[in-house]
Amino acid sequence: MDIQAEKYSLIEYITQVKDISLIEKFKDFVKANERDFWNDLTEEQRLEIKQGMNELDRGQKFDYEEVMSRYR
Repeated sequence: MDIQAEKYSLIEYITQVKDISLIEKFKDFVKANERDFWNDLTEEQRLEIKQGMNELDRGQKFDYEEVMSRYR
């Protein structure tokens, strides 16, 4: 079976479930397996994001072109 067929099969199964606790377990499973983009970032990227958030908290803002010039 290909992935699309598996998805449709799962959707069909879920639509027929009458036990709310099973639906809740499925939702918990999905939530537990979602990826957090933060975990995919490098330490340097995380530090830059934190620095940017701190600067915004202090009211410091930078022009878009100025920021982008660092990465070109």
